Amino acid sequence: MSGFRLFSRKNGIDEEAEKDLLNEDSPSSPSSPPPLVQKRSTFLGRLINGSGRSPSPSSKPLQASSSSSSNRENSLPPLSPLTLKGYRASTKHRLLDDELADNIRNLLPARLQLFDEWELTYSLEQHGISLNTLYRNCDPEYQLEQKKKHQQQAGFGDSIIRNMVIGSTSPYNNFEAKRPQGYVLIIKDEKNSKFGCFLNQNLKPMDHKRYYGNGECFLWKCENYNPSTLTHSDGNLIDLDSENAEPQSSLQEKTATRFKAFMYTGLNDNIIYSNHDFISVGSSNGQNGLYIDKSLYKGVSYSCDTFGNEILNSSNPDDKIGRFKIIGLEVWRVGSLD
Repeated sequence: MSGFRLFSRKNGIDEEAEKDLLNEDSPSSPSSPPPLVQKRSTFLGRLINGSGRSPSPSSKPLQASSSSSSNRENSLPPLSPLTLKGYRASTKHRLLDDELADNIRNLLPARLQLFDEWELTYSLEQHGISLNTLYRNCDPEYQLEQKKKHQQQAGFGDSIIRNMVIGSTSPYNNFEAKRPQGYVLIIKDEKNSKFGCFLNQNLKPMDHKRYYGNGECFLWKCENYNPSTLTHSDGNLIDLDSENAEPQSSLQEKTATRFKAFMYTGLNDNIIYSNHDFISVGSSNGQNGLYIDKSLYKGVSYSCDTFGNEILNSSNPDDKIGRFKIIGLEVWRVGSLD
């Protein structure tokens, strides 16, 4: 009777065989595969693939908030208008206007574009013709001293509180707050051409021949050109033979001004060098992109590898050198002192 097996007529199979089948289907069997677990799709996956379970009512506000945040990032507010400070009421020849300042501002490092006040530190008309005065006025320490002199004397309590603030300029506080600064140099020559440069450091006399400045510096110029020499106007060819076209003589009389900038190329590190005899910005093969002598009256401009620039005071591409006489010169500080 030991080899006897009960046979169930009801199911038509051996009961022990049925038990073996049940044991094979059980998860405790080592040979059985692991049970399949349905993987829930994440919210990010549904957004990317556009498939999966239909989002629950609670996920709809999340989608709306995500889209609204992306819209806010793509629509940043514009920069606030610039304020130019430092001109005296008696100053007649002002070299910097709002349009030129905006063109230069668009090329500044992002941290300097946020400053909406530019301060005039040196003007040939207001401060006299002196290279030493230019260096002195561009010194941040001197500027800070002048700012303190022009400020009204605060009360005793206010001075104590100000000295307790971290980064105070009190002589008893060794910590000095570092603020980003930059300087814009503007020149106007005898032909009413405007050109100059942006410098990430203030101009200063160097005892030894050592260049300073970094790749944020650039040269620029305002170039006068004749619109009649252009072959396109608003994307369409100018038809001088048409009845509506202006006569050639009237087109030649019109002139316009465009802003050109020449950024740092990285070919060399000859960015700024200045001493008590001259100021030079950009240099290659003994030729400077911008050179100003110690009299602040004569200058010269070459094409140099540092900025890959054109002649700054000329619109003729065939010119190899541009000599000029300085009629006006200004230096503006971008950034705060404290």
